[in-house]
Amino acid sequence: MTNLLSKASSKLFSAFLTLLLAGAFLGNQILIYLSLIPLLTVALALNVNQPSKIIVKRTEKELSLYAGDDAKISFRVEIPDGVGIVTLADMLPSYFNLVDGNNFRVLWKGFRKQSFEVSYRINCVKRGVYEISKINWESIHPLLLKQTKKGSEEETLRLFVRHRPIFIKRAKFIRTVSKMPLPSESQAKMGIATTDFREIRDYVPGDPYRSINWKATAKSAQSLKSWLPKVNEFEKEGKKVVWVFLDKSANMVLGPETKNPFEYAVQAATALARFYLERDCKVGLCIYGFAGVEAMIFPDVGSRQYYKIFMELIFQEPESIKVVSRNEVAGADFKELQEEKPTYLRSAVMRCRGHLMGANPLSIIVTSISKKNVEAIIEGIKEIRKYTSGMRFKASQVVVIHLMGNHIAARDDYEEIAADILDLKNRQLFEKVRRAGAQVLFWNPLRHSFEKLLLTG
Repeated sequence: MTNLLSKASSKLFSAFLTLLLAGAFLGNQILIYLSLIPLLTVALALNVNQPSKIIVKRTEKELSLYAGDDAKISFRVEIPDGVGIVTLADMLPSYFNLVDGNNFRVLWKGFRKQSFEVSYRINCVKRGVYEISKINWESIHPLLLKQTKKGSEEETLRLFVRHRPIFIKRAKFIRTVSKMPLPSESQAKMGIATTDFREIRDYVPGDPYRSINWKATAKSAQSLKSWLPKVNEFEKEGKKVVWVFLDKSANMVLGPETKNPFEYAVQAATALARFYLERDCKVGLCIYGFAGVEAMIFPDVGSRQYYKIFMELIFQEPESIKVVSRNEVAGADFKELQEEKPTYLRSAVMRCRGHLMGANPLSIIVTSISKKNVEAIIEGIKEIRKYTSGMRFKASQVVVIHLMGNHIAARDDYEEIAADILDLKNRQLFEKVRRAGAQVLFWNPLRHSFEKLLLTG
């Protein structure tokens, strides 16, 4: 019984004994009668029970939303027995903010069976799959004379939070507008030539003589532009190939956890996959970091391939020092680790070389160029060019999308100016990457859309 009573009940029982003994010792009947009041109160507490069973049923079992969108969470509470105060707390995971209502509620339960509807609105700021499983409750005695009962109900709600996709509109004359190689340049070099005209280019040893365009050759010779014969090139059978290399190293975590270069890089990789798959290209994805290749999806076509890439990107998180330590390099200084292992992109390319050889893919590296990783990027570009024929085309077949992390992390105008100065200081790094044979596109997602980046470079 002592385990059921609260401290208030113990104090009332002590008051009863005190008044009773005092009345008996002094022979005062009034004190004896007064001692019955706390005794009757404790007896009443033993006959009145607070709610001991809480039944919770959620309205939804699964919800799907985009990062930054609001979602309504609602559940029904049934309390069949007892009288008293019931508190409910729906335990939210991290990255969720309350927008409207409250996930903590205080309810009064009367003598009859009662049910309540509880709802509130939340906002999730980061992609991922989350579960809201526990609803903790407390049952308080109406006279506070019994100990509070506590419990929890397991009623799981699964939240699938997707990163917001970037939709790239189709543009007319995209070849003349864009500085970035688009699907027409990602041509498989193996296959039978079709009747679809592609371009007029300079003669290369091995081209058949019947493909020479004599009119274009004569016109070029008259204008003294080139002495080489001009040949007609036609599209070849076979799917065009695009490889997206996504950097998830610690270089990509500059700024807030929910808005950093890696979060925007995930959006960029998703947009690129969608853009090229809609144009009937084969798209592959390779996610790499200092610890090596984290995930690889081999090139394929269609909506199923987009779903595979999308789902893989949902669960990806940027690397940290802990991630590196799990790969048998614990105890190494993070800066030294980056300096000693500058080949992590090259290793990722070598893992993909079986799908690079025999094709002329467009390789897009989504990263943030800095002193720590510029050598690794250059080594990776050189490795890509070993297996491709990008030297044949004027437009580079390797594109580096540089996430401007300093601008993303800037919080005011002064930090924006500092970011501009750092970009000027790092200009030589960007030139090194260009000289290695890649085109560098700069993306500040806070100022420019990804669509504009692709169309104008």
